[in-house]
Amino acid sequence: MKKNKKSKLILVGEDFVGIVGLDEIFQNLFDDGREPDGFLKNELLSLAKKKNYIPSKVEDEYKEALLREYRNFYQKKMKGIKEEEGKKQKDFYQGIPRESIPWFPTVYEEKCTGCKKCFLMCPTKVFLWDDKTEKPKVIKPLNCVVGCTGCAQICEPQAISFPSKKFLDNIKRYR
Repeated sequence: MKKNKKSKLILVGEDFVGIVGLDEIFQNLFDDGREPDGFLKNELLSLAKKKNYIPSKVEDEYKEALLREYRNFYQKKMKGIKEEEGKKQKDFYQGIPRESIPWFPTVYEEKCTGCKKCFLMCPTKVFLWDDKTEKPKVIKPLNCVVGCTGCAQICEPQAISFPSKKFLDNIKRYR
């Protein structure tokens, strides 16, 4: 019986994309002592394409995203951090699976001044700092603690928004 591979959501360009087998690819590269340098981009793309369709016109965006994700994976492994650490508290909210609750920040780039306050204050690493635009990107939306609006509160230009708190009240009522 063939074992199903899990997919992992990563930010590619402006979109979240599920990539099958990514953790396995990263673990194999790490086990082989491969460091996350620019020379690895083509190999990462080739390995990801074995189990995923990647349109040729966006391959460069995928290469950047895959390398960025491998860098994060590599740094965590080098520090001894396990991917599962801290997830238990975020798996459910009021008995509802976290992935069923669309609670995460929306960043309005046109309002953002690039102060980095949101990026620096978020303990759950929801944001990735984009060096090209000098703006935050929401890269791990499900890491956001349901009900938290700390990043929006410290955002002086009000470039971050969340769903209404009434939304959470409705979830509690209809569960």
